[in-house]
Amino acid sequence: MKRILLVAITLVIIAALVVGVSTAMAAKPQNAGKDGTNDVIARSNGFPSGEHFNLNIHGKNWETCQSTCDGGGSVFIPEYGNATIQYVTNKKSNVGNLTVLDCCAGFDGENDAAKVQLPYEQDGYYVFGRIHGKPGNGKSGNASSIILYPNVALQACNDDPNNPDPWFGNWTDCDDALLALGLIVGTNLYVAEPEQYVRFADPSAQGKGKSKATDITRLFTYTGWVVDERLDTYPAPDGDGVIDVNDVPIEYDLIANGGNGNGFIDEFELENWLNDMAALDPPMAWWFEDTWILNIADLVVTEQGLVNDGTKLLQIRFYPVDTTEYTPL
Repeated sequence: MKRILLVAITLVIIAALVVGVSTAMAAKPQNAGKDGTNDVIARSNGFPSGEHFNLNIHGKNWETCQSTCDGGGSVFIPEYGNATIQYVTNKKSNVGNLTVLDCCAGFDGENDAAKVQLPYEQDGYYVFGRIHGKPGNGKSGNASSIILYPNVALQACNDDPNNPDPWFGNWTDCDDALLALGLIVGTNLYVAEPEQYVRFADPSAQGKGKSKATDITRLFTYTGWVVDERLDTYPAPDGDGVIDVNDVPIEYDLIANGGNGNGFIDEFELENWLNDMAALDPPMAWWFEDTWILNIADLVVTEQGLVNDGTKLLQIRFYPVDTTEYTPL
């Protein structure tokens, strides 16, 4: 079995106000209205039209979470404080609906995470979120809000193409049979500008206060290298779980090989080596750019941090790219 190492991650920090799980068809066409020009995204609730999966993220207390975890399409996080949601996709799974595997997050300490499985989609999903509930924050008196951080790849692994595991499609994590990835940061770390969505411009606003949905797909994209574990050779014999300049053969510093000949490997020579590894047949490194993060390996588990400040309900919709047509605003 191969272990996969991630070299870089697209990072976006978004403060979003957004959240059950079911397949649904939106009632309105994308272009509604008498003249067919009233764009749903611009003029309705902000969600595109089309087939999608719903995930509802509820701000609750621990007692509520204990009593509501049997089935359903929702996850539960503290109404105030930090939480984590893990997303998993297995390319060989027969799962056809968004499925909540563990609905409680943040109630049993910082390592407690909810877990949601998404069906595999070759082209990934567009992701939109919208916050619901009363505008006021009962604890602080400010506007309720929730911050969603970018998904970070927690695990990634491939089935063995030469000896496929008949049970691989049932897996929801890379267990002892398939080793977890290593994360690498540095010059290969891609950081997008932070973006913030304001829940309520007027903290004293009355009513339920539904807001328009916002495109948060960038929270689920990846740019960077994915590397076969066999390239992790430093320190010998088992490596350290990362790919960096220490793993590059010193021959790549030679001027004849495109190096600068200064006696040590730099980031430019690391990039040359990774490109050569990607050109092998079969390859040992793969470059992804703005890719749906759950598609970078046969089985991928990502982790997304959330910080809730009084939000009762955040609705997230996942639209398969291959069946969704819209023009981003």
